[in-house]
Amino acid sequence: MKKFILALIFSGTLISLTLNAATSSTERTDIRATIPFIRGADLCKYKDAYGQTRTEYMTKMISMASDLMKAGAEGQEALALLESFNQIYDLNLAMATQNNYLDVTLESTLKAYLSQFYRDLRPRIQKINFTGVSETQLDYIGYGSYALAPDCNGDIQVSMHLIGRDSTQKSYLGHGQPHIVMSQIASKIFEDFQRTQFPSVVKVGNKTLTLIGGMNGSVDVAASPEIAKQSCETLNARLPEANELELLNTYGDWSGGVSLGHSVWALPSGKVFAPTLRNPSPIRKKSEVNATKFNYYCVQN
Repeated sequence: MKKFILALIFSGTLISLTLNAATSSTERTDIRATIPFIRGADLCKYKDAYGQTRTEYMTKMISMASDLMKAGAEGQEALALLESFNQIYDLNLAMATQNNYLDVTLESTLKAYLSQFYRDLRPRIQKINFTGVSETQLDYIGYGSYALAPDCNGDIQVSMHLIGRDSTQKSYLGHGQPHIVMSQIASKIFEDFQRTQFPSVVKVGNKTLTLIGGMNGSVDVAASPEIAKQSCETLNARLPEANELELLNTYGDWSGGVSLGHSVWALPSGKVFAPTLRNPSPIRKKSEVNATKFNYYCVQN
């Protein structure tokens, strides 16, 4: 088997990871459990423990020193006091930006948010799996970096990258407080890997359909049901029937199907499927719905 090596620089150490290439599972994506986060250059290097810049801090301290001089302190004593204030600022800055164990926090909160998504949305199949290198042949290795964000409000800016066995890369950005920033990245990863991909194969009733999407390779829109039908024919496919739309809706976006939502969908008969108009039937003439664009995707038997 072919092998590839991903080199990561983490805490000054060059880490080389060798993986065996293999065909990815259609049901699950294996990601290395350990995700190193490297601290980058601070984008707000003058951020201190209390949210003040050095200028703001020293302005207040000079005012205090002036009051002391008025109260009888000598000039040299006031200068020494200002120098002490300056050193205290540097100490506070160092304490605020040392971010001890923040890399561990970012990794653990990422996994916690993903676990929460699975608990709340309960997809039929969990496609994201964190595992050790020795346990399986991995699909992705992750690494990231973080720095104080330029808004100087105590936020951090995080970038995370997933490198695949075929050297493809997925990159994600997050910005916010350390305890919530990874929720942004976790939601993007969840959507990328858990949402129905096109093409994909799904069982509908007693038959199997291949979902190939529209002309854009995913759920698409057309100006009319007729144009949607022609688009599918161009792809050597067809529009789903109403009952197929309904069954694929029961799977949902996170379990291999396609959620109908409140959109109006094209049908092969020239009619449309309107999920919000079920009395007496969601199958309607185009003239019966207030829509100028019609969602569609194509399937093959």
